Amino acid sequence: MDLARPDRSERLDRLAAEFALGTLPSRPRARLAQAARTEPVVAAAIGEWEQRLAALAIAIPAVTPPPRVWTAIASRLGLAAASTGTASAIWWNRVGVWRALTLLAFAAVLGLGIALLSQRAAVPEASIVAVLAGADGKPALIASARRTDAFLLVKAVSTAPVESGKALELWMLPTGAAPRSLGLIRATGIARVPLPAPTDSSLANIPALAVSLEPATGSPTGLPTGPVLYSGPIERMY
Repeated sequence: MDLARPDRSERLDRLAAEFALGTLPSRPRARLAQAARTEPVVAAAIGEWEQRLAALAIAIPAVTPPPRVWTAIASRLGLAAASTGTASAIWWNRVGVWRALTLLAFAAVLGLGIALLSQRAAVPEASIVAVLAGADGKPALIASARRTDAFLLVKAVSTAPVESGKALELWMLPTGAAPRSLGLIRATGIARVPLPAPTDSSLANIPALAVSLEPATGSPTGLPTGPVLYSGPIERMY
């Protein structure tokens, strides 16, 4: 399995992420594990993703929110009316939403089956991770970065198909301010999303991220105009 070639770097990153998450099917997983024994670049890619995700397994306790949690979140966010401009322009300022979203994200992470990563002896590098979940409470996207990175890696785990003429747009949700777009992201695979500065400063006052459904070219207003499909709090592992 020659994954060390430059033209295969994106494929290797995707496979390494799925390996670390535990979502890679058994046969590809066995082949990748074998390749990691003989190809240092493969082992390094897997190790980097395991290090990113290990921080979550260490820091997040097991929490199972009751079914009423999402009902309350959906009501407060106005998701039922999210297709209107007014609803989508004010949902991020609702008080008390992020406490419930944090519980939801914790449960979603556990559902990925990455708790075994907490057994690693190495201390994970300072990083941030956000698990963005949808109405079903399942993780749809995972955004992660090292503290010094000037980009986010956004991994699609189980996003719904995006209709023709539409796209997913990622938003930072500043405290007490309007959302700020980070650009369009893929509905599948891994997207590298540039930040204006290293994560430590770019996300300093950003408690959460969200993804909305927008026109193919992005929001025409600079604010979310379509339904908010996924959202979740940022966890800082430092």
